[in-house]
Amino acid sequence: VVKMNPTTWCNDSCLHYFNLETSVLLNWCFSPCRCWLNRRQIDGSLNRTPSGFYDRVWQILERTPNGLIVAGNFLPQQPTLSDMTMYEMNFSLLVEDMLRSIDRPEFRQIIVELLMVVSVILERNPELEFQDKVDLDKLVKESFNQFQKDQNQFKGTEKQDDMTSFYNTPPLGKRGTCSYLTKAVMNLLLEGEVKPTAEDPCSIS
Repeated sequence: VVKMNPTTWCNDSCLHYFNLETSVLLNWCFSPCRCWLNRRQIDGSLNRTPSGFYDRVWQILERTPNGLIVAGNFLPQQPTLSDMTMYEMNFSLLVEDMLRSIDRPEFRQIIVELLMVVSVILERNPELEFQDKVDLDKLVKESFNQFQKDQNQFKGTEKQDDMTSFYNTPPLGKRGTCSYLTKAVMNLLLEGEVKPTAEDPCSIS
């Protein structure tokens, strides 16, 4: 059993790679006529999700033995995986109901983006799995806190509870929302033990 160093993994080149891959999966297209806050509000209100989204949530759950928490709602790994299949409508509806419980559409859309980030990370790192319950709200909060620290450092912006500036930040770029979400996810993953799998038997130093 070995541990990885988050500061080594979360370098600019890795974040750029994951940002680009996640952007393709989310099918982001840039419109100069609409700010990101407005885009997220609309997408969240219409319950828009990327192609294959629910399949990816299933795959995340396979790597999350202690389940997911969304807006205070708990999605356990078991008996969910044993009672349902990846492609059945009941699973999609279960995830959809959890997302609908989120009041703010822009926050709901950030959760969708976060789940896609998690999916890409797990897909590219088969040796990793979550050791504890994954609270998605908490991951967004941690991402926002780091975002605020950077805003204070580079722009002199004071810390505040209002997340409007975060919602209005583009996903891509060194200080895009995707970078902050990726760092929060990796920090959580690397707090636990990294277990080499049959697909990736090499130890990480």
